[in-house]
Amino acid sequence: MTSREPEWTEQDRAEILALALRRAQRCPCGCGQRYADVISPEETGPAFVAERVVCRARLALLEAQKAAETKDIIGGARLWTVHKRSA
Repeated sequence: MTSREPEWTEQDRAEILALALRRAQRCPCGCGQRYADVISPEETGPAFVAERVVCRARLALLEAQKAAETKDIIGGARLWTVHKRSA
């Protein structure tokens, strides 16, 4: 009879369970915010602010690509983030 160690240790199982629970608490739309916060009433829940940032690394890549082409580049470099507005 051959015995071997299990593929998943107790620590592995605890960590993957914690990750699953964390993901389950996030909004399914992909905004990254807690689901409980985003579905809370507007009057009593946290306020949110959306802002646009530009990934400078991606912009540099797109600028290099634009040098070879003539297409609009800024659209692909725009990243949107959402964060809680501080009180």
